[in-house]
Amino acid sequence: MAKKNDYQVSEFEGLNFAPGVSFARKAIWWWVPVLYLLISDSFYLRTYDSAQVKITLLQMGGVSMLAMWVSLLILEGRRAFRKEDFILLAPFFAYFIYIIVSFVHAPYTGPSVDDFVRYILYMSVTLIIIREFTTESIDRLTKILLITAYISVLYGFVQFLDTRWFPPKEQGPGIDPFIWRWAFAQRVFSTYGNPNFFGNFLVLILPIAVTQFMKRKSVILLPLIFLDLLCLYATETKGAWLGFGISFFIFCVFYGYFFLRDRLKISKLNFLLISSIVPVCAFAAVIFYAYMRPISVRFRVATWLSTWEMIESHPLTGVGVGSFKVIYPAYRRPVIFHIEGKHNTETDHAEDEHLEQWMDNGVIGGGIYLWIIIFVTTVGLRGLSALTDNLKGARPPPVAYDLLGYLTALLGMLAHNFTDVSMRFVSSGIFLGLLPGVIVNLSRGRALWELHYKDEGTAAVPEEKKRPSVVFSAFMWASRGVALCGTFYMSFLILSQFAELQGPLRSYNAGGEILQWYIGWTIMLACVAAGAGVFGGIILKGVSIAAPVVLLASLFPIYYFWGWFKGDVYHNMAIFFSKQGKWEDAITYYKKVNTLNQFFIMPYYFTGNVFNDRFDMNKTFRPEWGDKPGEPRTDLDRAMDAYEHVRAIAPNYVQMHHQVGLMYMKMFEYLQKNGKPKEADEYLDRALARFNLYERLDPVYPLNYYRKAQVYIIRQQLPSAEREYLHNLEAWKCYVDGHLHDSPEAYTNLANVQYGLGKFKEAAENYRLALEKDPNFEQARRNLAVVRARLGLGPPPLLK
Repeated sequence: MAKKNDYQVSEFEGLNFAPGVSFARKAIWWWVPVLYLLISDSFYLRTYDSAQVKITLLQMGGVSMLAMWVSLLILEGRRAFRKEDFILLAPFFAYFIYIIVSFVHAPYTGPSVDDFVRYILYMSVTLIIIREFTTESIDRLTKILLITAYISVLYGFVQFLDTRWFPPKEQGPGIDPFIWRWAFAQRVFSTYGNPNFFGNFLVLILPIAVTQFMKRKSVILLPLIFLDLLCLYATETKGAWLGFGISFFIFCVFYGYFFLRDRLKISKLNFLLISSIVPVCAFAAVIFYAYMRPISVRFRVATWLSTWEMIESHPLTGVGVGSFKVIYPAYRRPVIFHIEGKHNTETDHAEDEHLEQWMDNGVIGGGIYLWIIIFVTTVGLRGLSALTDNLKGARPPPVAYDLLGYLTALLGMLAHNFTDVSMRFVSSGIFLGLLPGVIVNLSRGRALWELHYKDEGTAAVPEEKKRPSVVFSAFMWASRGVALCGTFYMSFLILSQFAELQGPLRSYNAGGEILQWYIGWTIMLACVAAGAGVFGGIILKGVSIAAPVVLLASLFPIYYFWGWFKGDVYHNMAIFFSKQGKWEDAITYYKKVNTLNQFFIMPYYFTGNVFNDRFDMNKTFRPEWGDKPGEPRTDLDRAMDAYEHVRAIAPNYVQMHHQVGLMYMKMFEYLQKNGKPKEADEYLDRALARFNLYERLDPVYPLNYYRKAQVYIIRQQLPSAEREYLHNLEAWKCYVDGHLHDSPEAYTNLANVQYGLGKFKEAAENYRLALEKDPNFEQARRNLAVVRARLGLGPPPLLK
């Protein structure tokens, strides 16, 4: 637990650390907070996902950080860890290991790579902060987090003014210079690209800002606190408001119990009642907004129920980390399609981080996750108790305020994510690693490495240095040379490729785009220079063969994830060409995307759709479209190849099965025209099989029923066609009494088949119902007149 001491890192400065150790540790002290600033405040609007830059910063910066740390541990040798360290670090190592196990047994590991890497890096941050960060470096970390918050709330304030005092972007310019202004109407989202993610950050950073003000009495923090609250209101995020209320209550309880226990002039019950005012008001506001806009509540409840069914499928070990978005379509409830009003969307997460942890990792991994929360909370509370015990009216030590702020931030974030999944996204998820590490570190009062050297005393001084052998020196310099060459070559590649992605400044016109061009280049140059400098410093200062090898090995995943960023830019360009109808350019760029990121599902799907729309059955050889030498292909071949890639990594992706069914229908028509009825009929069977498969995933989509009915009509199986139209109209798989999919088209299609079956009265009634829905529905008006004439009833009243 925390000790009231004034030990500083200076007492260790006289020690003769192994070569390169001090440099590597100081680099990590700066690398982590600056990385968090960049992840939180960066966005890049030339990618398909404006937050892709955050993901890339975590991947490239996180792998670099991990490589630095492993190199540091190698350089420290025997002093890296002691046996007793693993008692303190047990929950974090256990989660780290189980994430690997969870990834290995995931049913589709490709789409899980992203989440797997994230959680590995989050736990790495926790371990690094506990072991490496001194009081001084944590104080620096806190200051940089406050700068991070200031940047985000200032831009959030700009958006607040822009959405209240200036017209929407379709009507005129505003003070927000970037193209995404008004992306969420009047909701503020700042640098996070999403109001929910921004709200989560505001909830967790607020107690840190408040406690830093209490600690430092710095008036510069007051505007930050005010803007945080203003932006929190402007996000219009109900979950964040609820998280704020709970966070406020936790803060008050902890502050009252630990800081005011000897000075509290009212009863504890009255204090709790007063502390409950804000959370009760927040809860009331959430209930009011939920009543006014119940859709989000219905969406969440339906998603939670589906997630629970997924948990039941693998309760002990879990489905596998990052598997939700791939597995969920098989469990999605029909009401989701009605809520969204769309059928080509994805739901990537469970709308409850804790529930998704259980789904991903089962009782075992979910239990370890709860172990971390309970362990960190317990350690934090014991630390607060030790720091504030027996004060007798004296002011608590500064570190007590730090600990109060970080502990409240963690618990507030966890509370918010009972109704949200912000922690699943990089901008908020990074704090799942940082906050526990800081809490444990502050509670203990020292970094682990300090305790190692302090306890060893004079033994910390290395033994008399021996001159390295010639062989060792040769291998060491060889590894240094290769690692340095690799580092600088990769730096050159990244900068040259970024120049290609950015394009020349003259191609930019809008003020916001020009501003982002300059900011982008400034940050990119700084990041590459810093990374190369730190790697180079560790390589040259450390006396080790293994450390340069580790850094060299890390260049491969770093450059690989840089490819993901490039791929997202190319994906954006491919969509741009698709919208313009430039199919060949679009296909070329989609292929580039999947060359760089073979686990990105969407480009495969879009590629298949493009070939499906073109449907050129002439065999041609286009190597840029994936054709192998000597194997010319038709668009059917290329589309099926793309769809099968989708199916291999996400078997129920969006409307893939329906699209394949449509393509088989086109193939049927093509073969019919070419005089091959037998072969054509086989494609009707294939189409029907795919439509049936899609119906199991989306029993709401009307066109899927219409296509199935069309197959039966072609085969002159009119009773089966009638059955499909009735299934659609009666919403047979929505399981809601009185609920119908009663569109004018649904009634008219059913009536048409009934007319063909000789059910003239039923047909007339359904035409009439179609006209009740839309009196101007021409097909129903025309056909109703025909069927009434057949029944000898004369023209319908609507036509008289």
